[in-house]
Amino acid sequence: MIKLKGNTKIILYSMLFFPILGHIYLALNFPKTISVFFVFVVFIWGLIYVIKYNKYIEIPKFLIPLALYMIYIPIRSHLSVLPNRVVLTQIYYDIIQVTIFLTLLIVYNTNFNKKFIDISIKIFKITIVISAIVSIIQVFYPTFIGYRQFEYENIYSIRRSSIFTYEYLGLGFSYIPLLSITIGYLFYLKNKIPSFYLIIGGISAILSNTRFIIIGFILLSMQILFANKNNIIKNVKFIILFISVIFILLYIISKIGYNLNEWYNERLFAEGSITETTRYKAIDNFLIFFPKYWIFGNGEYNSEEVKYASNAIGSSQIHVGYLAHLVSYGVIGSFFLFSFWFLLAKKLYKTAKVTNYWGSFFAFLTYLFAQLTLVHYSIFFYGLIFAFIFDKYINDQYLISQNPKQNYEYKKVSNE
Repeated sequence: MIKLKGNTKIILYSMLFFPILGHIYLALNFPKTISVFFVFVVFIWGLIYVIKYNKYIEIPKFLIPLALYMIYIPIRSHLSVLPNRVVLTQIYYDIIQVTIFLTLLIVYNTNFNKKFIDISIKIFKITIVISAIVSIIQVFYPTFIGYRQFEYENIYSIRRSSIFTYEYLGLGFSYIPLLSITIGYLFYLKNKIPSFYLIIGGISAILSNTRFIIIGFILLSMQILFANKNNIIKNVKFIILFISVIFILLYIISKIGYNLNEWYNERLFAEGSITETTRYKAIDNFLIFFPKYWIFGNGEYNSEEVKYASNAIGSSQIHVGYLAHLVSYGVIGSFFLFSFWFLLAKKLYKTAKVTNYWGSFFAFLTYLFAQLTLVHYSIFFYGLIFAFIFDKYINDQYLISQNPKQNYEYKKVSNE
């Protein structure tokens, strides 16, 4: 196991401050977002890391299908008609999965210390509180902290990203996972429900006006039921507490100007029926295109013919990530990616089962759920990355507790 130090330490500490650095990055008018920039940074450092520590690196089994996927996708894509992109953008798409592979390789070969974990949790707590405050402010001042919205109709239709406006999906794929980590870790330490952070975290989730984020919040909260295991009394207490939290949150948003009926009708269930949603209608388009490209896919993300058919049902694409991937990259590519996701989730579940720390498992579960309504296959978001870091740390602590001699072995290799 390799000690947390040098460039790895700098990169991970930098990620903790992405909400600040992301806005500075945009203010300096640099291209894309800070996460895209860090994809290149981690890619370069990851290659150096592999060369430097090759004697100590072990490749986790769940990375094997990802290795096949990161080879398959560029090949399949370049055999198709590529969109007209600048060179660096195309390189980004070609190396993103390699960077994810290297990121997880680094994480699961690093010995994280308690000091780093404690600092991370403190910063997460601050991030959660500030996010809630900013979300409330954005109700009254939609453009606060660089808010970017093409069309602002009313408080119900607008989608707020709180302090994560520097990056598309940052609130869903970074904030929600780090909230899950915080809830899970605090319960793990104290065997007590962190009610304050449930309420505060729920404010940003609900005020986001984004359904997958709201459901993600509900989903991550359910980890307490798993952490309480079969303790019926504790679970009943949690259910009562959670229902109370929901009522408190609804009361808060009603006091800041929301009409709950209008919010429900205009945003949460604007279509009026599941059959009228673009996600449901995407199934029909999937059934049209999948049989044509079922083995290798059409090699394109949202090809012109798919886009045309989607526009006809009021959508921009096949708006279900799993179905869209099957059309784009076929059974072969989807088998590699879905196998990686499954094995990674299984790894997180195994840690949760033996340690009773469920934060990381549910953090990744919110991402997997989001693929039912989104089309985004990268897990290079700092919230998700830290979910894997906490999984590694908690699992290491468990192994050491089971075999104290293991502690010596960690220290010996870490100091090489």
